[in-house]
Amino acid sequence: MISALFSPIDASAVQILGDENPYLNMGAGVFNLVGGTSEHRYGYPSYDHSPAEGDVEYQSGKTFYGIGYALGLLANSDGAVDGYGGIYFNIALSPHWILTPMGGIGGYDQNNSKFLGSVFMFRLEMTFSYQMDNGDRIGLKFGHLSNSDIAHSNPGENEVLLNYAVPLKFP
Repeated sequence: MISALFSPIDASAVQILGDENPYLNMGAGVFNLVGGTSEHRYGYPSYDHSPAEGDVEYQSGKTFYGIGYALGLLANSDGAVDGYGGIYFNIALSPHWILTPMGGIGGYDQNNSKFLGSVFMFRLEMTFSYQMDNGDRIGLKFGHLSNSDIAHSNPGENEVLLNYAVPLKFP
C-alpha cells in the first residue's frame, strides 16, 4: 500500500468505472470544519464549533454510462440530520486509487446544530479512496452542504470524514 501511495498515476489507466457491486460507505469525521461560524440571524445564535459527524451512504453499483445513484444519511453530535439522494461516478486513477464525485439534494433538520438557512439542501462531495484487493475501500471524503442561496441566509458547511466502504455481494 505504501508503494501504491507514492507511485505516479498513469494517465492512460484513468477510466470511469461501469457496473460493479453496490457499496455501503460509512464515515466518521468533523461537521462544519471550514467556515466555522454562522452569523446571528433569524433568532439563531452564532455557531462557532465543529461537532463530530457520522454518515452512511449506499451507492447503487448499477450505472447508466458510468453514473449511479446514491442515498445517504448524515448526523452530527449536535443532533443535526441530513437525508439525501444524488448521483455519483467512480473514476479509477489506477488499479487501486478511486476518485468518487457525488452531487445530490436532501432535507436538513438542524436540531441544536448550525443554522443553514433552509430545510432543502444541496450536497457536493468528493471521496478519494484506496481499493484493497478484496474490494473494500478506505479513504477521505470531503463534503459541502448548502442551500445554494435559495434562502435569505446561506452559511453552508464543510466536512471531512474518514470513509470505509464495503462492496455488498448479493447471491
